[in-house]
Amino acid sequence: MSSGSVSALRAAAASVTLIALVLSAFTSAVTIVVSFPAYNIVLEEAFPQAHVVLLTKGVSDPHEYQLTAGDVEFLRSLNRSDVVVLSMHAPFELRIAEMAKNGEIKANVIDLTKIQLYLTYDGRLTTYGPGVNSHDHGLFPPNVFRLVDAVSRATGLRPNEDFMSRLSMLNATYCCRFSGRAIALTPAAEYVLYWLGYRDIAVFIKEPEVPPTPGDLQRALQYAGQGAPVLAVVVEGEARRIVDQFVQKAREAGLQPHVVVADFSKGYVKVLENVAAEISRQSTSTATAPFSNATGQADEWLFALVIAVVVLSTAAIVLKRRR
Repeated sequence: MSSGSVSALRAAAASVTLIALVLSAFTSAVTIVVSFPAYNIVLEEAFPQAHVVLLTKGVSDPHEYQLTAGDVEFLRSLNRSDVVVLSMHAPFELRIAEMAKNGEIKANVIDLTKIQLYLTYDGRLTTYGPGVNSHDHGLFPPNVFRLVDAVSRATGLRPNEDFMSRLSMLNATYCCRFSGRAIALTPAAEYVLYWLGYRDIAVFIKEPEVPPTPGDLQRALQYAGQGAPVLAVVVEGEARRIVDQFVQKAREAGLQPHVVVADFSKGYVKVLENVAAEISRQSTSTATAPFSNATGQADEWLFALVIAVVVLSTAAIVLKRRR
């Protein structure tokens, strides 16, 4: 083979390599970084085309997590099309927010405290502020719609249609359907029970690694004795210990409560479907305290309004891109 032919082949190979690199740059997946579980589970289902990274994967208590040198390098390598989702209630999240403010991180930062709704432990739905239950973990459907919309706007990604359809149908079926008393063994469980319609909720554990107060224990056992549904939401290992602790206390009080355990480490929509169906079966066979329909109807209108606004705004983004 002549030297001219070899040079031509090398030039052709170089051109192919360059084209491959360019195509790779245009087709590479958007990276979505989250600080706490189960935001990663929700966003993996909502945006299967993205690369979702949980910074605190495998960490027993994410609240105590400290950024490693590898984490810092990874965050600095993110592009403007990438997203970092922060709940803003752990020190390492505040450090990431400060890095973004100083221009060390090019990715878009979504501060959940500015877009989410929060519950207080006395059952009020409000914006972020002192005294709120900050352990929603991305499971409260009204907040999921808001988060998906925010990520879609920041990245230009279109949410998975099947995910949005199933969640919307699930919300229409179960949102505010039930009433009366319920027991949330973990803080995140309060959000699921509130979404289902319960407003008189005894929260057994309010903060990770902090035991229940005597008053919280007494209230939970009182509601259990009245047949109220009991829910534990699992996003990390601690919840299993909490369930065992409550069951032991209940048995000591002569009670045999049926605890519904929702393990959201295994998925979001499917697990939410299963827990809603299980609570529905339990509620139809157990009478709970009376409840004012006026409050439930008001919340239904609120949730419907939130979801309608998010769905319409997402649709507008999609239509705009198509044009």
